[in-house]
Amino acid sequence: MAQPSSPGSAALSDTICRLRSIAENHLREIGEENLQEEKDQARRNQELERYTKQRRRDKMSTLVPVGATTTPKMRSAQDVLDRLRWDRALDLSSHTIGYLERFSGIKEIPAAHWISDFTEEEWIPQHRIKYFKRTIETGGQEIVWDRDKRIDKIFGGNLINQDETEIRSDAGGGLGSTQSTSLEDYSARF
Repeated sequence: MAQPSSPGSAALSDTICRLRSIAENHLREIGEENLQEEKDQARRNQELERYTKQRRRDKMSTLVPVGATTTPKMRSAQDVLDRLRWDRALDLSSHTIGYLERFSGIKEIPAAHWISDFTEEEWIPQHRIKYFKRTIETGGQEIVWDRDKRIDKIFGGNLINQDETEIRSDAGGGLGSTQSTSLEDYSARF
């Protein structure tokens, strides 16, 4: 037989139904919040991918095209000094180094007197070397390496248009006389 329900059990049953309803609403809200967080995370990931792709595109567009011409890298002053010291075709004593003195401006020193040992008191850093000049037999001087003008006759040419460049000689050549800047011509002058 069914037991008559007491007024206390009806109130308890009503309380349980309300608690169950509150719990179900709370779980539904949590589910909606989780769903919203997943959507937000997906949107952030899409924005990040779009940003990354855009940066990649920008990088690719700033790269130098394959057909474009670039200026070749200039050989260092240390390379020139080493070449002058060790190449038998070049005479170190006929070359002068122009360097930047911090307080006095550009100064010149014979290449044979250049001090490479940094422990010496008169040592001058390589990055201060501005140019190398060669003394010609007639007494004049010719610039064979210049950092600022990007001239490099020691290693085989002028960096700007190495085969077609003409250098006008101040010593007796006149305006019609030109000299080639190739390595063979430079080495043959000795």
